[in-house]
Amino acid sequence: MPMQRIYTALRFAVYAIAGAAGCVAVFYLAAYFFGAIFALTSGGIVARYPAQLEAAYAERGGTYLPFSAIPHCAVQGTTSVEDKRFFYNPGVDPIALVRAGFATFKNDHQDHGGSTITQQLSRIIIDEPRAQPSLPAEIWSELRVVKYGLILEHDFSKQRILELYLNSVYYGRGALGFAAAARTYFNESPAQLSRAQCYYLTGLPQAPSYFGSHPSAAAARYLHVLSTLRRNRYLTAAQEASLAAHPPS
Repeated sequence: MPMQRIYTALRFAVYAIAGAAGCVAVFYLAAYFFGAIFALTSGGIVARYPAQLEAAYAERGGTYLPFSAIPHCAVQGTTSVEDKRFFYNPGVDPIALVRAGFATFKNDHQDHGGSTITQQLSRIIIDEPRAQPSLPAEIWSELRVVKYGLILEHDFSKQRILELYLNSVYYGRGALGFAAAARTYFNESPAQLSRAQCYYLTGLPQAPSYFGSHPSAAAARYLHVLSTLRRNRYLTAAQEASLAAHPPS
């Protein structure tokens, strides 16, 4: 009888794993399919964006960072705090969306974040305001963001998407892009940043204007970045403690 129960439990586990794997496969295939369809009907907004961004940098004399020039610590910190499954999700993270939805419901509909890095870049590209006047408008806005995010995932590699994001996102104090943030906050080029300085910057895009004008809040955010990096196994507990004890300056 005990062996029968073990066999039944094992069979259930196999079916459950197979079912979950099938759902994930269908989700990824659907994301790719809709990304391909949307890409054909988007009018090339996403396809034109890289050239437009680089031209804007050239016009204002800024430093555009190709992926090869982005510090590894910036990749680690940004993906850890903004989208820890970035390299594995298809531009939409259902786990993060469900978690954010529950958190928002429990906390009086405050924004707790469920957007992937791809969706954040999508919002920048189509200049979609986060604040909307009504719930239907908010839903429509999020669907537009998802649509163009799927196009990004279809058209570009993950490295290219992260490159575009880090050159497009705002860091506060007038700094647009990671290179500008390195100069603005620490008067350094990205390659010369210490690891502490690099991780500090990766925490700013969540609320750039606020963190840029409230150093104590930015310092607390830095500690949050470190703890997130440790949970994601980019840092050991000893490294986290050392970096926390010697904040950037």
